[in-house]
Amino acid sequence: MKQAYFLGSSGRNGFFSLFDSLTPKIEGQYTFMIKGGPGTGKSSFMRLIAEEIESKDIGCERIFCSSDPDSLDGIIIPSLRVCIADATSPHTMDPDYPGASGEIIHLGESWDKEKLRGKCEEIIRLTDENKACHRRSRRFIDSAFSIYADGEKICRENLDKRRAERYASRVATRYFKRPSGKIGFENRRLLDAITPKGYYFLNDTVDGLCNRKTVFEDDFGVAAAVVIGEIRAYALASGFNVISSPFIGNDKKIRHIIIPELGLGFFTKDRFCSPSPVDAKYISLKRFYNTDGIRENRAKLNFSKKASKELMDEAFSTLKNAKKVHDELESIYIDAMDFGKVEEIRKSVLKRIWESDWWPEN
Repeated sequence: MKQAYFLGSSGRNGFFSLFDSLTPKIEGQYTFMIKGGPGTGKSSFMRLIAEEIESKDIGCERIFCSSDPDSLDGIIIPSLRVCIADATSPHTMDPDYPGASGEIIHLGESWDKEKLRGKCEEIIRLTDENKACHRRSRRFIDSAFSIYADGEKICRENLDKRRAERYASRVATRYFKRPSGKIGFENRRLLDAITPKGYYFLNDTVDGLCNRKTVFEDDFGVAAAVVIGEIRAYALASGFNVISSPFIGNDKKIRHIIIPELGLGFFTKDRFCSPSPVDAKYISLKRFYNTDGIRENRAKLNFSKKASKELMDEAFSTLKNAKKVHDELESIYIDAMDFGKVEEIRKSVLKRIWESDWWPEN
């Protein structure tokens, strides 16, 4: 089954990143870090390798790019202990231990430098314009999350946390055995991201991994964070591995979780994110809030909802402009690339993966 995630997104106070997942300090782990400008074939390089890996019935996680969800930022091949990543901005990476835990693949070796030199002014103009679009979008995103945080604060002050925790405990006892001393392993992945297509949720990944799906409806996600956080803790304490998706507005909050071994998932539907997996059960969490307190603050909450949505919509529009500029920039590099050389590099990397001693003995 194909799994896809994000590892980064524009978030509060800049770029929210989980890209350290691609360079874990695990014995035998090896990461190929691809450098090269836009349009140099980084995404296609990784997609073709992913397809060949999957053709051998080997699991491969695809990491989508939040600036363009149709492109890849990386692939993770857990059983081979290999990752391949786009190591350019905004998730610039270099090997911690060059040659031992990773290396850089330079696709820039395959471009016509003279051709690019001749387009110098246009490349600088488009690059600066793209950066300006992203700076503008991040100002809108930061403002949206700041106003959203006002609504979160009101909800937090009116939350019956003990009651929400007791509810989570009842949910957990339906699915998990008592703690056995074995602690499960947690993988942090993003199931949603801010993209030029809007607030994007990876329903296909959820549908592929889960046959039991619960979506908690909660405008500001405060009760959902408590409930899902408690369920996550119970699952890990019972020895189950968990895929946790943090909130890009506040990484201390877990927004969604998947327990693959049980085919079980819990997700948050709030004012930004609207998961719509197939055959999901939807549960409102309004009952965990103080009704009088919410009523007294209704005008403030409505303002937070409306203003944060309008700001986020403007961010999406600005990201669309950024992608349009990026596409123009890509076309310049595509015209200057020798993709025959890129393919030779790709085949060489794939050959090394198949022949490597990174494979675990079992």
